[in-house]
Amino acid sequence: MMTRHALQRCQERGLRTFFVQTILDQADVDEPAGDNCRRLRVSSKRARHLNIDDSLARYALIWSDDSARVVTVLPITRRVRSSSNLRRNRGGRRRG
Repeated sequence: MMTRHALQRCQERGLRTFFVQTILDQADVDEPAGDNCRRLRVSSKRARHLNIDDSLARYALIWSDDSARVVTVLPITRRVRSSSNLRRNRGGRRRG
């Protein structure tokens, strides 16, 4: 069900296999992740509705359709624009 890599990441992050199984069972967001893998996660709205664990919506799983196993478990973080994009999108006088 889980690769060694996924088990190691769970151990590093203090996540139990029950938590990972809950994400697998309750995931309502399924996005392609490349290499015949999918990113599965529980949305914040569904996590609140389930009322199982506060951190349920803070983690995602990478699931391999080829091996039918969890490849890794990762925290969901907000994307931060790089400083070059911020500079480009600030407006004002253009150089060049």
